[in-house]
Amino acid sequence: MCSDGSVDDWLAHWIQTQKGLRSRVQIAATTLSGNSLRQIVHTHRASVHQAAKLVEALLRIMRVTVGLVESNGSLL
Repeated sequence: MCSDGSVDDWLAHWIQTQKGLRSRVQIAATTLSGNSLRQIVHTHRASVHQAAKLVEALLRIMRVTVGLVESNGSLL
């Protein structure tokens, strides 16, 4: 840790440790940001996919309903 145990040596060591810690925190924050962004994109894609499936199902129901109405002769 400190070569001769002086306050100057201890302070120099502490400053180096803080610089290394700051770098690790920045890397962790960047990684977290990237992971969070990926999660947001994934969630957004899933939501869009589900919305598209819902629209597709509604259109299918409308086609079936129109087909039934036409076959009954009820359509004006």
